[in-house]
Amino acid sequence: MGIGRKGMSSSNAPAGPKACEAIANTMIGHFTTRLEVEAAKRGALTADDIRHLAEAVMTAEFGRFQSTYRRSYDTCSATREAKQWESTRKRPFDRVLMKAFAHLFPPRQGGDGGQGLLSRRVIPGFNMAIDKMIGPALYEQCQSKSQAILDRHRTGSGHDWQAIHADPQTHALTTDVLMVVAHYFGNFERRREWLLAVVNSHLGKSADGADGHWQLTEHGFAELMRALFADLRATLISAPAPLRHRYGDHSVDTVEVFLRRLDRA
Repeated sequence: MGIGRKGMSSSNAPAGPKACEAIANTMIGHFTTRLEVEAAKRGALTADDIRHLAEAVMTAEFGRFQSTYRRSYDTCSATREAKQWESTRKRPFDRVLMKAFAHLFPPRQGGDGGQGLLSRRVIPGFNMAIDKMIGPALYEQCQSKSQAILDRHRTGSGHDWQAIHADPQTHALTTDVLMVVAHYFGNFERRREWLLAVVNSHLGKSADGADGHWQLTEHGFAELMRALFADLRATLISAPAPLRHRYGDHSVDTVEVFLRRLDRA
């Protein structure tokens, strides 16, 4: 007997990597059965016979398995995106940085949000863009330092996020990062287009389909960046001397130029 073919109906389709394994088993099992039938008819099969049979199967029966291919691909993609989303939620620095513009997300029960200008689908691409702008070494340092801050503010039910965001070390960490980000936008228009491309090509999965066609626009970019730099802008107005002492006049001037350009966006 040949290799058994596993069913791939929509009701019992396996999930994640098993979906890819299942489609391979389905196709190998189907082809093996065809080989057995032809071998029984002819008595023996040559290498040319097998090759011609494989070509015939791919040509004549490809359409028959289109729905199987699509279902397997969609299942693997959904599982991968769900894991990426969960990984994002667990990375402490991503959450610390996102807090600055979380009020631009749609409201949801028991979470941040309010205005609805941005979709939460922006998060994976935004985090990827930050990683590229500041470099993987600094990005991982930020994750480690953020975890230490979270550990200091752990409560019996989780974390005291109000205390985390008020922590001076949180402010210092985010300021270090934003100083680097501002430098990255020396060529404002070109870097804005780059960030839009990164975000829109790595959008997270739509939770309910309501924002399935959402894209980050230039207006959304400006609002996100204004929110992200709001605390740093306030510090530049109220107490610029410590910033200039820590980062130097050139770096602070670069941030001010970026903020002025952002205001015209």
